[in-house]
Amino acid sequence: MKSPSPNRCRRFGAALSALTLVGSLLWGGAANALGTASGTSISNLATLTFSVGGAAQPPIGSSLAGNTAGAGTATSFVVDNKINLTLTEVGAAVTTMTLNGANNATRFLLTNTGNTAQGYNLAAANFAGGVIDGVADTLDVTITGIFYDTNGNGVYDVGPDLVVTANNIPTLAADASVTLFVVATAPAAGANGAQANITLTAVTTTDTTNTPVVQSAVDTAGVDIVFADAATVEANFVGASAARDATAVARDAYRLAAPILTVSKSSTLLCDPFNGITSPKNIPGSIVRWTVTVANSGSSSAVLTSIGDTLAAATTHDANLVVPTNAANCVSATGVPESLAGRGFQIEYSVASAVRPLGGAGGTGYMTGAADADGATIAGQVVTIDFLTALPAGGTGAYAAGEIKAGETATITFNVTIN
Repeated sequence: MKSPSPNRCRRFGAALSALTLVGSLLWGGAANALGTASGTSISNLATLTFSVGGAAQPPIGSSLAGNTAGAGTATSFVVDNKINLTLTEVGAAVTTMTLNGANNATRFLLTNTGNTAQGYNLAAANFAGGVIDGVADTLDVTITGIFYDTNGNGVYDVGPDLVVTANNIPTLAADASVTLFVVATAPAAGANGAQANITLTAVTTTDTTNTPVVQSAVDTAGVDIVFADAATVEANFVGASAARDATAVARDAYRLAAPILTVSKSSTLLCDPFNGITSPKNIPGSIVRWTVTVANSGSSSAVLTSIGDTLAAATTHDANLVVPTNAANCVSATGVPESLAGRGFQIEYSVASAVRPLGGAGGTGYMTGAADADGATIAGQVVTIDFLTALPAGGTGAYAAGEIKAGETATITFNVTIN
């Protein structure tokens, strides 16, 4: 007889380990089964003892056929299959997700409250309509699978937690429970606070098959099937299900935490050539400072790529980012004070960092308008700020390049002269 190859043995061992792992999760012994197990034979025998004329007579035992002399025959029947189950959302809280984010998990607990090991067919779906945790459904997620909480830690772990194959639980012992995760990917677009509501449905099947159970129409001598599950009314995390349908429905939701970005631009008149910095007016030769602010007032980060600003033809970009200090005139400084001559642009980030912005410290950096590696360029009248360069990765909070987190701002400042 040919011996199996080592590789084949290893594959068999790995498959057996996986099966054992799921088995320990699903087929563990029930310590407090809800009622007598179906198929149990219950027997009973009534025996009459009596005497005649003071002499004891042989006992008479009961039987299905009537009285009989001697011990008699026990009357027996088998316990039928009581189908019952519960499916509940765990935690009473929606799951926060970010745009296009994967592996968002909602958690449920399925319990077999019947008296027989049963299987279950599962179905997870987007639920249009209804309100969960006070928020109506306005989004859909892409459901990627239903998973067992294989390691029992109550948290969805990518890898260790096994997928429910074909959405079918082969068997769950009476009085046993299993924690399940519905895992989904968020949409690529949506408003901050928008919500996707979902349902998870469990339909009872015959043990070790995926065939839905059928309730017995008449009483037989064998094991009959009786549906005993109560009706549920749709309410918050509870789904609607009719009474005695061998089905349970629970609900949960994913809520979107999205960035809310705004761009604002303001101007400050610095000086004019006649009044200097004292009560200046917007006349030719005056210097004006433009301030462009990008703010994120949402609930999650965004990655800024670039911003463009086309200057009016009546203005010329000033390569020297210096505030004039001479009260008698308005001249673009080329040296001191402030040592900002030739820098042209200032960028400020609302969180002080040693690495952000590029070349800056404490949240402030400077850039020239030349086509170099500092993130700012000006070509003709078009100003472009490349945030992926100007706001490098790293720093406190482990930023990605160009990232602006919730509640933070990035500000660009530059001067122009009125022609």
